[in-house]
Amino acid sequence: MSGMQRGLTLIELLIGLVVMTILTTLAVPGFQSLREQYTVRSAGMAVYADLQLARSEAIKRNREVTVCFTNSGAANWSYALHDSDDCSGDIIESVSSQNYPSIIVESNVGADITFTPRRNTFFAGNIAVKNGTYVMKAVLSNYGGIRSCSDNGLMGVPSC
Repeated sequence: MSGMQRGLTLIELLIGLVVMTILTTLAVPGFQSLREQYTVRSAGMAVYADLQLARSEAIKRNREVTVCFTNSGAANWSYALHDSDDCSGDIIESVSSQNYPSIIVESNVGADITFTPRRNTFFAGNIAVKNGTYVMKAVLSNYGGIRSCSDNGLMGVPSC
């Protein structure tokens, strides 16, 4: 035989596989937590955007727009934006738990939130979007302002 053969021995290959397995085992829980944070943040930003949409549609249409929550706090939640002062008008947009599995949306403002064309006062409160570990809130103020925040340091969301 002339010259040396190049390559990996079976022992070197097995040691490399063991090291990769250990690194992967350590990284997977971190990725799972990151995935949960992104899911909550995505659903929370959708709720926040829909509340802003309801507010701007009320101004644009010069009439009340109501956000109606169904099964708040349950696994099969949904909400819809209606162009009326109750939940009987035409639906502008609707979202359900099918769009965000494993997410719970809970409103402490009530089942209906009505936005009027002019800035007004209504009951302040929040809509919490959560999956058990992480919570993002859309906070409604007395004068109709809306902001998003998180109590538990959700990445990319300001603290409450």
